[in-house]
Amino acid sequence: MNVKKASLFIGTVLTASGLFAQNNGSVGIFTTPQTPAASVTNTPPVATSETPVIMSKKGEIYLPQTGDWVLSMNATPWINYFGNLIHGPANSTSFLNSTQTIVGKYYVDDHTAYRLLLRIGINSTSQNQEIASSDTGNTFPTPQAEDKRTISSHFIGVGFGIEKRRGKTRLQGYYGIEAMFFLAGSDTSFTYGNSYNANTDPVPTYYNWNNGGINSFGLNTPRTTENTPGATFGISILGYIGLEYFVAPKISIGGEYTWGIIFQTTGQGTLNREEINSNTGVDQTDTYKTGGVSTFALDNSWNQIFGSGTGSLYINFHF
Repeated sequence: MNVKKASLFIGTVLTASGLFAQNNGSVGIFTTPQTPAASVTNTPPVATSETPVIMSKKGEIYLPQTGDWVLSMNATPWINYFGNLIHGPANSTSFLNSTQTIVGKYYVDDHTAYRLLLRIGINSTSQNQEIASSDTGNTFPTPQAEDKRTISSHFIGVGFGIEKRRGKTRLQGYYGIEAMFFLAGSDTSFTYGNSYNANTDPVPTYYNWNNGGINSFGLNTPRTTENTPGATFGISILGYIGLEYFVAPKISIGGEYTWGIIFQTTGQGTLNREEINSNTGVDQTDTYKTGGVSTFALDNSWNQIFGSGTGSLYINFHF
């Protein structure tokens, strides 16, 4: 995240917060009213616990209360958006392409909330490229053939956590723990306009998707038609700590830092290749197994799989 943009965004929000407070009148700190004693004579003093309630002059409460729901979103796209508005549209911002995770909270009391996380991502991209056909003959202009690559992926993740908070002003501190589970996978397939044939075209040309050039397969060299890595399953248990400032009643910005453990494993995959059998001279497709991998880590940045990094900024809406 660009530090300059982040500082500018936070400064703009705080300035707007001040204007909001002026338009709504002064902000008061009220305490829970106490029931007067029936008699003050010979009555021992009783310790009381007063909970401050921060309100605008219109009577709008700033801080979360029991029964409140919260919707949180990553503030990075907003920071980039407002930064681009001020400094020019050199870098466009897309909210839809950001790796956003739905984060919801429910306050079971004024200082405790359950936290729910959900991310569902399904992507598919197809790319076509025209190249010269191997079957040219005497035709002019040279006929074209089409190569195609299709990349698809999916990610499904859910999480649950418990959050505690402290503070008697609009600046609140919070901490908690959460567990997350996810399942992910991908597939890449290729189709070629120039067929692989031992008799008519043993060295066909094709489009190289890695470097953007036109290449040719060597004699009896296999070419990939589909690559499907094994599915990935992961689980993580993270602790987090953060700060949250209420810029308006029930609207806050906050930042948090996470640290914890994660285990993820990727199973065996498959790789399909088209090649000419050197013994028979026949074009055939063979399937190979690819290896899996397992990872265990104790670190501070693994929640980026859910669309956030080591230290993340959030915008929170309470209702």
